[in-house]
Amino acid sequence: MARHQLNVKEKTWIVKHMYRLEYPINVQRLWSKEINNNPPDRKTIRSLMHKFEQTGSVLNIDPPGRPVSVIGQETKDEVSSILKEKPRTSLRQLSTDLNISMSSVRHIYKSLGFKPYIPRLIHELNEDDPDRRIEYCETFLSLLKDDSDLMYRVIWSDEAVFKLNGHINRHNSVYWATQNPNVTIDQAMQVEGLIVWAGIRYQDVIGPYFFETTVTSQSYIKMLDDYFYPLFCDVPDNESFSFMHDRAPAHYASIVRDWLDEKFPARWIGRRGALDWPARSPDLTPADFFLWGYLKDIVYQKKHRAQGGESGSPRSPIP
Repeated sequence: MARHQLNVKEKTWIVKHMYRLEYPINVQRLWSKEINNNPPDRKTIRSLMHKFEQTGSVLNIDPPGRPVSVIGQETKDEVSSILKEKPRTSLRQLSTDLNISMSSVRHIYKSLGFKPYIPRLIHELNEDDPDRRIEYCETFLSLLKDDSDLMYRVIWSDEAVFKLNGHINRHNSVYWATQNPNVTIDQAMQVEGLIVWAGIRYQDVIGPYFFETTVTSQSYIKMLDDYFYPLFCDVPDNESFSFMHDRAPAHYASIVRDWLDEKFPARWIGRRGALDWPARSPDLTPADFFLWGYLKDIVYQKKHRAQGGESGSPRSPIP
């Protein structure tokens, strides 16, 4: 038997007794005893309580804020024009400028085929960097032709900066377009924060290792000697592997290059290595175009507060 629509008096009765009896089933039993044998279901009672706690009333009150507006073709054309001319305009700004609700703005941009694209962060490039990058890629592709398994025998290493407050909040840098524009943001990468090292190969990750301070040639060689190499020695067939790192100043120190020449003779990639690594090329290594983004998405899911205590201790390999 379908229940009739609850009136204001009945709703008030339910709210009063819910605060006293706490559970919907107790209210249902009291309703059957005092009113009739057709009490409202538990979902209705919970919904009524949620509404009362949100609005302070059992009446059907319109939600606060700008009412949902009727969408006309003129409004659609105006939204389309703004997004094409200023594709970085936020939805909130559109809602304010056009005096329409946020839900109407969302409905319009979806009906027009616009999608929000998040810009990618890239290193700033110098004038001659593109030629060096192309030269490196052509050399590496040539090596792959001679040895198709080379990709499986490279340990790609890198350091990344983890900050408690992001240097650029890309989620607030939306670019609206009907097709992916591949928007990028040039960013100077020398910023302060917690410096983390990791090595990645086709099968697993070695690291992370946390540096206590700025990476220097001494702290870097200590990490290689005390942390990385003991783990690397456990990698099967390790004598066939190559080691890659970028052109960071600490990597170019003579003690580091001598160490690599000894441990990876003619098998390391970097500045003055067997294969020279082009400057400012994070998109050419899996650590940058996958690993750090994946890890930072996890780390930055929640806001973290800075804490005191020991830092810089090495950690066990990521499985």
